[in-house]
Amino acid sequence: MNVSKIQSNQSFYNTQTSKPKREFIDIIADNVKNPRDVEDCVAVPRGIFKAYIYLMAGSGLLSIANFLPQKLKGMKTSFNILGCILNIISAVYFAKPFAVKGLSPTVKKEKPL
Repeated sequence: MNVSKIQSNQSFYNTQTSKPKREFIDIIADNVKNPRDVEDCVAVPRGIFKAYIYLMAGSGLLSIANFLPQKLKGMKTSFNILGCILNIISAVYFAKPFAVKGLSPTVKKEKPL
């Protein structure tokens, strides 16, 4: 017979630890075929990497909008607007480390043993 210990204080609060929210960069890093490509690269802060992603996406949408025919005016205009918005978000991510002081560094410089 297995007798369990009686606990007098029951906690009704959620004691489970929540997992941190995954970003799209984590998803990209998980899907890399060669993990050394992620680990052996030059360390780049996440904000700068996000800025490059947004800049490439915005430039791509502006290029696609340029090649659409004039009869698709609504789609052409929406691609232009979305591309400009993505480029503005990219500029914000590029300027954030310089504009907001006191951000914790994303690259830890540790001396090798």
